[in-house]
Amino acid sequence: MNTTLLFAELLITGLHTGLWLLLLALNIFGLDWLQSLLSKGVSEWATAILVSLLAVFYIFGIVFDRFADFVFFRWDKKIREKIIPNAPLRINVMRFQLAKDNEYLNRQFEYTRSRMRIVRAATLNFAISTILLLLLIILKTPDSSEKIGYILVSSIIGILLTFGSIFAWYKLTQSYFKLVKSNWDLYLTQQNQTLKRALQRKRD
Repeated sequence: MNTTLLFAELLITGLHTGLWLLLLALNIFGLDWLQSLLSKGVSEWATAILVSLLAVFYIFGIVFDRFADFVFFRWDKKIREKIIPNAPLRINVMRFQLAKDNEYLNRQFEYTRSRMRIVRAATLNFAISTILLLLLIILKTPDSSEKIGYILVSSIIGILLTFGSIFAWYKLTQSYFKLVKSNWDLYLTQQNQTLKRALQRKRD
């Protein structure tokens, strides 16, 4: 996979993870520490802080991507077996065989796979963030006439983001395995035709 693409993918996942970790910290320690931090002139150290946070978020992305892979493994396998039953080789081996001499196809595989991984992790990140945000609103904000509205709006947005991401992952996963299957069938057809021509030349 392209190094820049992989870095961006894991950084996006890490930023999503960092959001719910911040919400978790706010739930545990309240809002005062964040307000105090912002009031201490941290802008002078903004660049150093940003670089450090990007490095941390990248690590978060690596860890959470592996976690999302574990959570979605069984569902991913079911989709794969439905589209490519009795696969002759592992999917990554089939993909390598197909794309080793076809850079355009390899970029298609990488692009689809990268989007799958982003929305797969986003599904879990959005779900966790929604729960933690609702807890923060319920437990840490004063009672008011707007509180119910905040809860409803946060719930609706969180549910839409979560189910939108899982739907996107499902469709992208189907597209990925269909892309592998269609190109593998074409590859086998071409191999058979090449073999038939070679046998015909021998007979001639």
